[in-house]
Amino acid sequence: MPTPDLAELAVWRYGIISILLHRNEEETLEEALLRLADRQYRKPDGRFVSYSPETLRKWFYRYRNGGLPALNDTPRKDTGTHGSVPKTISDRLFELRSKHPRWPLSRMLGELIRENLWDMKSPARSTLYRFSQTANLHRDPHLSVHIPARPFEYEFFGQLWMADFLHGPKIREKGNKRKTYLHAIIDDATRYIVHTGFFTSESTEIMMTELMASIRTHGKPIRFYTDNGACYASKHLKFACANLGIHLIHTPPGKPRGRGKVERFFRSVRDQFLDGENSPAHTLEGLNKAFREWVSSYHKRIHSSLGVSPLQKRLSHQSVCNPLPEAVEIEPLFRMKRRCKVYLNNTVRLKRRSYEVIDALPGQRVDVWFMPWNLDMVWYGPEMKPAKPVDLNQNAHRRRR
Repeated sequence: MPTPDLAELAVWRYGIISILLHRNEEETLEEALLRLADRQYRKPDGRFVSYSPETLRKWFYRYRNGGLPALNDTPRKDTGTHGSVPKTISDRLFELRSKHPRWPLSRMLGELIRENLWDMKSPARSTLYRFSQTANLHRDPHLSVHIPARPFEYEFFGQLWMADFLHGPKIREKGNKRKTYLHAIIDDATRYIVHTGFFTSESTEIMMTELMASIRTHGKPIRFYTDNGACYASKHLKFACANLGIHLIHTPPGKPRGRGKVERFFRSVRDQFLDGENSPAHTLEGLNKAFREWVSSYHKRIHSSLGVSPLQKRLSHQSVCNPLPEAVEIEPLFRMKRRCKVYLNNTVRLKRRSYEVIDALPGQRVDVWFMPWNLDMVWYGPEMKPAKPVDLNQNAHRRRR
């Protein structure tokens, strides 16, 4: 679809915040902002989006101070430039690239640190990477040495689990079409599907949720391989695997080496389960139910590479997974952390839900810890105080009393 012009975008934003200009006196601005933030809006290009209360608040005050033109986005004047990169650093990067065409950018930055030209804070590492991209300072891909991948196979169940996502069919959710993603964890030695399911997003939270469920069922594997871009940069997954004694293996996004077995499984899913234009089900629950039945039959069929079924190979081979002691709590290891802003009504926003943080000061930012699979309770602050979701009805009765 064509990109909307500035006037159309400003009118569209005004249509969202216009209710704030004519709200009832009984409803405060904070309550109105929270109500609007829970909705989804269709943009002029056809995409459905939602906005935080803070974004809607900014639009509201921009309109009150500058009218309709103030709702447009002012283009940055420094687009395409990198004024924050000092000349000494830029000149040294050009010198290092001319002398060492095979060096990766990380080694060049390490040389800047060794020469005391860069303190690792100003400019930021991301700024230097963008500057190198603009100035064509990255290593020539033709100079990199190609090392061919060799086929491999482990001997026992649990020596290596590999996980990945597959783009699935679209389903109906609350009257709207949503894309699904299949996440699967497969054992390398037996081709047994340790855990799998369809979800409506592709994120690190899902990867960690599925890994924890697999560990509860089978025990801790020795190695866990993932090639997902989100998990590649996730410190939470690295922290959980390190504390559980699991060797985490990952490759950069776009370089899927060594995951041929899970890709072969995905091809079987495409050919046998998702074959045809019609989806096996129109709801997420129905899709997962049908897929569980298909995986059960997949485990019992003869695998062309194994000569036996994955279930037979799983039952006939030794498992090297370490069982978890009953007294060990692994849930705290899978907690994820977000830095959230405290609003004027002493709440924080996390995944489109509001939580009350009574002891926090409005305007400050606090660390919020949460479980990816259960958002009914979160914890905040260095003392890990519990925070419950906001109950508007209960707060209304409390105000009356």
